[in-house]
Amino acid sequence: MAVVKANGYGHGAVPAARAALKGGASWLGVSSVPEGIELRKAGITEPILNLGYTPPAALSAAVASKLSLTVYDRDGLDLVKMAATEIGVHVKVDSGMHRLGAAPEEAVQLAMDVHADPNLQLEGFWTHFADADRDLAFTKEQLRIFLDARAALVRGGVANFLSHAAGSAGLLRLPEARLDLVRAGLIIYGVRPVRGWTDLPTLRPALTWQTIVTHVMTVPTGGSVGYGRRFRAQAPARVATIALGYADGLHRSASEGGQAIVRGMVVPMAGTISMDQAALDVTTVPGVKVGDVVTLIGRDGEATLSADDLAEASGTISYEVLCAISARVPRRHL
Repeated sequence: MAVVKANGYGHGAVPAARAALKGGASWLGVSSVPEGIELRKAGITEPILNLGYTPPAALSAAVASKLSLTVYDRDGLDLVKMAATEIGVHVKVDSGMHRLGAAPEEAVQLAMDVHADPNLQLEGFWTHFADADRDLAFTKEQLRIFLDARAALVRGGVANFLSHAAGSAGLLRLPEARLDLVRAGLIIYGVRPVRGWTDLPTLRPALTWQTIVTHVMTVPTGGSVGYGRRFRAQAPARVATIALGYADGLHRSASEGGQAIVRGMVVPMAGTISMDQAALDVTTVPGVKVGDVVTLIGRDGEATLSADDLAEASGTISYEVLCAISARVPRRHL
């Protein structure tokens, strides 16, 4: 299952879905009914699971779009029963994440009730790991709890459903958790769940994030740049303004440690990132001019910056950096 929620982790949901299906995915995962409808409107016919909550007001649209729905409580099951039409259901087990999901015994009963309903098809039985990128012991215990629940369901006479538990971190670190289906998220965009992991050495990021220089100026010694005068020139400095700010997804918290690539050289941010613009200290880069390409994520010559680099400078994780790239940033899919 290729997870293409949150606009394909910022990459564009429809192009990401099409690429994943072409590459061998058999399912797509989204987090809401509107996300699933977007894929259907683009002509995608393969199975789509809404991993999240389905509001009552969205049920008819979900059914019309032939989305598979997650159920994790009695209210959710009663809702899909009300539709009185064929719906594919995946029952979610809370094995320790304590977010969405039914306690194991309750999940087994929900799944048996789905199986017994002539209008519903139990397509899946699943759980989600809380700490697969760090705590393998806890993850293995989650898997044990889930497998025990699955075994109870099978003993109750239910069969022919997909079992799934592993996301990107789980499928890399715990092969026994791959089961019938894996929910590959961050990894299909070429980014590791943990920066230092060496799995899949040929993995490469799908996304490059670039903008341009819009102005270049010399700032005299002692001069400051931007809101709050955070950058002070210790000597005459060349500063380039770029067309990118926090409204585009460049976190303001990257003002101190953020970097970009200009003319093949990595340079630091110069002062506070604002809504629509930021500044770079390009004193060490000769010949910078308006229109030069600036790379926030990607490669330029021998220089490379990753989503992890930007995440570290922003005090967050690569997932958030990618998902935060706003809708006003144009996407080109090559």
